[in-house]
Amino acid sequence: MIQQTRHRIGVGNDELAAVVATPTTGSPQRMVMMLHGGPGGQKDGPADLYVDLAAHLGAAGIASVRFDFRGCGESTGSYRNMTIARQVEDLRAVRSFVDGRYQPTAWALIGESFGATVGLAGFDPAYRAVVLLWPAIWLLDGAFESYVSEDNLSAARRDGYVDLDGEQIGVAFLDELQDVQDVSSPLRGLSTPVLLVHGEADGEVPFGQSVRAADLVSGPHKVVGVPDGDHCLEEPQERDIVYRETVTWLREYL
Repeated sequence: MIQQTRHRIGVGNDELAAVVATPTTGSPQRMVMMLHGGPGGQKDGPADLYVDLAAHLGAAGIASVRFDFRGCGESTGSYRNMTIARQVEDLRAVRSFVDGRYQPTAWALIGESFGATVGLAGFDPAYRAVVLLWPAIWLLDGAFESYVSEDNLSAARRDGYVDLDGEQIGVAFLDELQDVQDVSSPLRGLSTPVLLVHGEADGEVPFGQSVRAADLVSGPHKVVGVPDGDHCLEEPQERDIVYRETVTWLREYL
């Protein structure tokens, strides 16, 4: 069983909606930061990924926090202003709040899709363990390649944004994509244990990104490829793999 507490966390002129899930017994000494993907997305994750993970982790005595980035879900702000750097600010605001309120002694990171992008961009070497779920690491390899087409760039520079995947994507993010291109740097020679779970038939972020990422890590690492699995691994039997592998990894290393 877990206890879930809702919080509003200030960042700039906005507020982030967050949920901290803690085991009903003991203090939340071990805490997991869970970052949702995008464009858009929301704190519970695709098909309640993080709601279910919070319950599984809580049963193992591990606390977690999930939140809506600015412009998403129940948080304030405009998604049109979204950039990787801005979402890293959100991540750090939540981390600071949880550190002050709950005082965990150990942190781990879970990022799914673009949430993994943000987690790596704002990586903290103090994380005891990392779980990357279908991560977008090389951003112009499948995931956001179509975003920076000439038509999209022209429209965004004319109007300040372009409608993509149901969201207004600002020109600042498109420019950032071309500048950043990949967020693999923290993985190079990393000694922190890293688990990667990815559908082998992912049509949005190629499975090869996880294989390539694992080759960079010097510490304990594991790639779990799910045969025929697409992005987000939403089939029940696929989610069973995600939950089992994630909890097992964090129980061992966090």
